[in-house]
Amino acid sequence: MKSYLKNNQSIALFLSVFVALNITFLYYNFIFFIGNHDWDWVKGTTQVLSLNTGLFEARFAKFIFNTMLFSGHIFPIINNIVSFSFLSIGAVFICKYLKINNLIHSIIISLSLVLSPYILGWLYFPINILGNFSAIAYISGGLLLLEKDNKLSKIIAILLFILALGVYPSSMEMIFILFTCKNILNPKQSKTKELKTLFYIVLSLICFKGVIYTLVKLNLSIQDYYNMQLNSVSYIITHIPTYIKLFFSQLYTTLPFFPLSLKLIGIIIVLLAFIASSFNLTNIILWMIIFVSTILTSILTANIEETAFMPRVNFYGLNFLFASSIAVLLSSSNKWRNLGYILSLIYLIISINQNLYAQKVWSLGLKAETYLTQRITKRIEDNSTQLPLVPVFTDELSLRPRYYHTSYQKNSPYLLERSFIVRHIPSGMYNFYSPTQIFYGYSQIRDLSPSLYQYLKTATQPWPHQNSLYIDDTYAVIMLTTKGITAIKHQLPK
Repeated sequence: MKSYLKNNQSIALFLSVFVALNITFLYYNFIFFIGNHDWDWVKGTTQVLSLNTGLFEARFAKFIFNTMLFSGHIFPIINNIVSFSFLSIGAVFICKYLKINNLIHSIIISLSLVLSPYILGWLYFPINILGNFSAIAYISGGLLLLEKDNKLSKIIAILLFILALGVYPSSMEMIFILFTCKNILNPKQSKTKELKTLFYIVLSLICFKGVIYTLVKLNLSIQDYYNMQLNSVSYIITHIPTYIKLFFSQLYTTLPFFPLSLKLIGIIIVLLAFIASSFNLTNIILWMIIFVSTILTSILTANIEETAFMPRVNFYGLNFLFASSIAVLLSSSNKWRNLGYILSLIYLIISINQNLYAQKVWSLGLKAETYLTQRITKRIEDNSTQLPLVPVFTDELSLRPRYYHTSYQKNSPYLLERSFIVRHIPSGMYNFYSPTQIFYGYSQIRDLSPSLYQYLKTATQPWPHQNSLYIDDTYAVIMLTTKGITAIKHQLPK
């Protein structure tokens, strides 16, 4: 068996990555976390995922495998295992594309990529991981196909890129980072061939833009949706200093589960890789392209607050910067290679530790919010004979932060701050566990009665105060936080 794996490096690499993922996230696999707006999708009684589920935001390829393999359902354990399989396949393709022939080096590079805490940005949403992890395989497979000379391979590669972009447009960062890293690692390859590869990459982006244009014209996608709005060229040029600052600040700014130790190790890895390989102007230019690629989404989008410091976006950008830097160090002379071994080991240890920490915090937070749900439900049932009601939550109350005690500079909502119960659709979690329907799907006041108006105007105490809950025959108003009370008062008619 050992001899077989030695002679079949791709299989050995796949198994190493796949096993590492499943061991690291074993608790996650069995707990089956459900977050945010996923409740009804996971429940699968009122709706299941389909090929057109992501069309409204132009993510037309997001749920292909969910639909083909599981008829749109999200299944415990198997959903994660298949998702991790695609991520592991992508890691194998990446090492093949970068021409990393040493198995140990391939394993180190792959694990630093798939086990970094950036993966947590996607694990919060179980409906997304199959599509978003398969995008890694799409892109790396497409880059490998562009290495071939026949036209069919080029066409398939373009289609794979379009599919990946149709899952998540930020995956374009990964395309450029891998392409550029390969040219740093393999300086003697044909420049003409690499220019052709770049041509097909750009052609894929143009085709993707054409697909988006068509979807909007057919009214299948919403032009004004937050992830569809792009900056003008003039805006980008005038904000170059902002983007430079963003690149550096994303390297050192701490987030939940991204402690200072991990940030510092990452910076050292990138800096040493740059020094080790920047022995000519060409490589310096290539590194500049990599750096710009890590913030390409934030440069292009008109809603930078949705992309900057977002681990789910950085999963395709900064994540690949660190993995590429490790690849450069391990492919350099002995001095740099030895440093690469040490630093990548430290990076991996911290990353795995943070992933385990996240699973503990998420589990305790989910239990606490489930108990909160039960208490609120009981009080509603004790005080109302008219169910279901329209839920009005004045805010969200995430309980995960109560179990996380490491300081951080920048909040990352899906890693920690965002509640498992979404304010505008709280019915998802409340109806998920209840034997009867507690809430209707929507969450807004459409008929402001005098008694409800008076309550909203005079309410001062958040949950669990006895006056934090208002119930009539239509509404259940829950004053979760002081901030929420203030916000709803400002919305009242004068």
